[in-house]
This record gives sequence, C-alpha cells and structure tokens, in this order.
Amino acid sequence: MHGCLLRRSVWQATSSLNALSQFHSGSNCQAKRAISSVSHSENANLDAFRDAAFIPELPLLIRGSHTLTPATKWFTHEQGASASLGTHLTHFHDMLFPYELVQSTGSHRKDPISSFADWLRPEHPDLALHLLNNVFCDTRPSSTLQATFHQFHAPLGLLEQATVYNTTVDDKHRVKRLYIAQSQLNELPQALQDDLSVPAIVKGAGKGDVYDSSIWLGLEPTYTPLHRDPNPNLFVQLLSNKTVRLLKPSLGQQLYTRVQQQLGFRGNSRFRGAEMMSGPERAALYDAIWGVGQSGDILEAVLEPGDALFIPKGWWHSVQSNFDDGRLNASVNWWFR
Repeated sequence: MHGCLLRRSVWQATSSLNALSQFHSGSNCQAKRAISSVSHSENANLDAFRDAAFIPELPLLIRGSHTLTPATKWFTHEQGASASLGTHLTHFHDMLFPYELVQSTGSHRKDPISSFADWLRPEHPDLALHLLNNVFCDTRPSSTLQATFHQFHAPLGLLEQATVYNTTVDDKHRVKRLYIAQSQLNELPQALQDDLSVPAIVKGAGKGDVYDSSIWLGLEPTYTPLHRDPNPNLFVQLLSNKTVRLLKPSLGQQLYTRVQQQLGFRGNSRFRGAEMMSGPERAALYDAIWGVGQSGDILEAVLEPGDALFIPKGWWHSVQSNFDDGRLNASVNWWFR
C-alpha cells in the first residue's frame, strides 16, 4: 500500500488539492454514490484468513484483531485532535525521517507553515532551519502556486513540535499534511521495531517472506492516490481512522487506462508514479475514486485503531484520513510474498 517503489519529486498541485479540500470539508465525509463495503471478519485465525482472503485474493477487513502495542506506547491517551507523541517515541526525537508536506499558498503570505517556523525559531532553531531549507527554497512567485508538494528528511522532533504548536492555535492555523510517509520499519531503532512485530497471518499465510514494511505517521488530512502494489499487503491502523477504497485488478486497470487516454498520457500502471501525485492525472484519479464521478465498482473499508486490511496483490487502492483538523494519524503495513 502507498506505493513501495515510488521516489517522488516536487510537484505543483492545482485542481486536485481543491478536490481534496472539498472532500475534507467535514469529518467522515462520504461521496454521494453508494459504495460497497469490504468483507470483514472478527477472526484472525490463519486458516480462516487463507480461505476467505489469501487464496481467493480478495480484500478482507479484520476488526480489532491485532494486539500491536504502539497505540499505548507511542502516543498519549488523549482522544481525537488532542493525541500526541508519547515519550517512548519522542526519546528518538533527533532521528531523521522522510517527510512529505503539502503547503498551501495564495494571497496570504503568513500561511500556517510560515507561522510554525516563526514559532519554532526561538527555542528550536535547528528545526526551523529544516523548514527554511526544504520548504521555503522555492523561488517561484507564490501567486503562481495553489499548493506545493515537498519531500525532505528532518528529525522526528519536527512532527513532535508541530503537534505541540497545533494545541496553541485554532483549526484554521494548524499545521496539516505534514506526513512521515513510507518510513521503513527495518530502519527504526530496535526498541521501536520490537513494538511492531510481524503479524502471524503475514508470517504464515504465504512464504513468510516480508518484502518490505513501513510506518505512516502525520497530521491529517493525509492522502495517497490510486495505485497498485506488486505484493500482497497487510495494513494496520494504529491511531485515528483511515478510509481505503479499492478496485479489483481488471477494473482498476480499465479506470487507469481510461484516465490516461483522456489526458493523452502514457504511464506505468504497475507502480505509482510521480504523475499520480500532481496535476491533471491526480485530479482525474481523485475524482474517479472519491468524487462525484467515482466508479460504481469501488469497495470501501473504514479502519479504526487495531483494524487490519488485507489488500491482495494487484488490487488498486487509494487511502484518505477521515478528519482535517491536524490530528495525528498513524498506520503500519507489511508487503509480503
């Protein structure tokens, strides 16, 4: 999930971000057309999982079956927008992580990221410098951009301080879309890796071979565009909620090809590419999955903390968080053979 082979460049988001903001205008928004739900189970038994999902290659939502501990060790016990990183995690505040940030621009020069940088500067000048070097280095006039996508590495402390900052301002001025995305689990300190042991159904369903695994940790709203992965995937929600929409391989390929033809593009449908993250293709794919033009063949799964979603190899999927108020959201996934 979330495209394990993508290395994205900076992109300019235009109408696609407007579509995103419309979807996130309220909590738990749903598009108007009816969506079918992914089959779900309360049973994480390995044989049942093989029969219901792994062998027939069908998605399955497993409710509250995973006893992974980070939700109690990595985060405070506050609910909703007041949740924050716990001391077990912030002990590693100097460790570098891969970040993504969608920065809105427009007529107001004092956007939330600029205000956050000013707030950081007196006591955390090093973190403010990360923002200065990685976010404010675009020399194009701000009036030409509606939003800009940035990728950079920065300490975990940047996200920690952003959660603190968000408690000092109202919703309109909070830092949002700051996302530690696809941070490889095997690169974490051993103490954190130990918190995220490989689930039994991953170890036992196939060859027991974990191809890759990642954590996803950031400030809502978060979004991943439509794509497909070359390996089966188990995705576990740790904090807050996410909605995943899926299309089986043949229908997803048809939709992707139709969008490519309409736009006059030729992309690689095997992997999520940078073209899926920006411009007209991103807007068209977003509308096809989340907007008024969405396909009637979509399946949907809404994940709460502790829920796990199995995504078979080749199934197309897109992921959104369910709120837009800057609260923390956390997930982990394993791609396996």
